[in-house]
Amino acid sequence: MLTWKRGLLACLAFAALASSAEVQAQTPMFGLGGTYGSVNDVSNTFNLDGFKPSEWTVFFDYRVERTTLLRITFGSMWTEQALVGQTVNTPQGPVFVPTAKEHVNYLTVDASYLYAQGFYTGGIFGGLGGYQYNPEPMPPGYEAFQDPNQKYFGFNLGVDGEFRVSKNAGIVLRLTYHYLFATPRRQFFNAAAGLVGRF
Repeated sequence: MLTWKRGLLACLAFAALASSAEVQAQTPMFGLGGTYGSVNDVSNTFNLDGFKPSEWTVFFDYRVERTTLLRITFGSMWTEQALVGQTVNTPQGPVFVPTAKEHVNYLTVDASYLYAQGFYTGGIFGGLGGYQYNPEPMPPGYEAFQDPNQKYFGFNLGVDGEFRVSKNAGIVLRLTYHYLFATPRRQFFNAAAGLVGRF
């Protein structure tokens, strides 16, 4: 009798593993995609009309489990430099910093928790990254207020949604918060949309 019970348990365990492996095999393990969207510099204040073009990203992800994936993202923001629009106190008196743009390029590694409902898959993610300023020159006389061409450590948090349009393709909507340990500290809240292919 004991041998029969052990055999039954072994069969049930094998069936469960086989079923799990089949589900895993039916779920695409890799994703490759890109997004384009707007940047909102919220370092000092948050306004809904603060979203300005532009940000683009390319990303690669790997589904570790059915509800978990790892994602590597390379992106670039086009935004104002840190002190633009502010009045800075100097020994010569207050100085209003004029407009000057910069690219903020970054590489992040994120973990995402997924939840699926039909053709929709939502995600909550967070991770760490490296960010680099690539500033345009300030107008003459304002060089001292230009962002340095340096790299900084940071982290990001966000939510996204993927709407499957075919077995191997989907539309992505993503909201991401970035925090940079620069001087002064920088914070961005970005909204983007794009496409992803899964295989």
